Amino acid sequence: MVDEQKNGEVEDAGLSNRIDYEAIDVEDIMTRLRQKIAARPTEKDEPEEGLSSWPDDVPAYAPEPKEPGKTGRVKRLLIKIMRPFTPFIKLLAYPIHRELRDTIEILDQTNKRLDYLYDLQHRHYEELKPKIININLRVNERIDIAFNDINRLKEYTKLLHTMTHNLVVEMTKLKIEEENVKLKTRILEKDFEFLGRKEKALEDELFK
Repeated sequence: MVDEQKNGEVEDAGLSNRIDYEAIDVEDIMTRLRQKIAARPTEKDEPEEGLSSWPDDVPAYAPEPKEPGKTGRVKRLLIKIMRPFTPFIKLLAYPIHRELRDTIEILDQTNKRLDYLYDLQHRHYEELKPKIININLRVNERIDIAFNDINRLKEYTKLLHTMTHNLVVEMTKLKIEEENVKLKTRILEKDFEFLGRKEKALEDELFK
């Protein structure tokens, strides 16, 4: 590739010597290039070096069939046309290249920073892991104790509810018994009154 560029530079020495790279006139350069290409119309018919030995049955990759060596000739012609513009292209591409290089450096620094932060996070996690496990165990123990207390309170609540229900039943029974006793007491009082009157009547009959 370097030899080809040197040969092209020697071949186009007359053209490149007339170009001022500090102040390039693109229209003037394109006009001279068109004149130079028009002055050599037979260049398209010249066989490309190294391509004449290609077999004719090579399948074309494009939808339309192309003549063997046509792509190479077009490529070489484009390289010759663009060779005088190489410094100008490099000059235009330099800021983009510089920005791309700065961006790559920034991304590299960012990746290194991320790797450092990841390693730091991993080390801190490894350092805090035993403490986290111990705290988790203590919290789980406290939660188990709290659940045991809650279960015990539930049992106490159930027991108190049962006792309250039994007390209500017993108090109801006692109330019923009290009413029965009062009723029996009234009956006995009436019986005593009747017996008292009967006794008095008998005494009156006996002492007449």
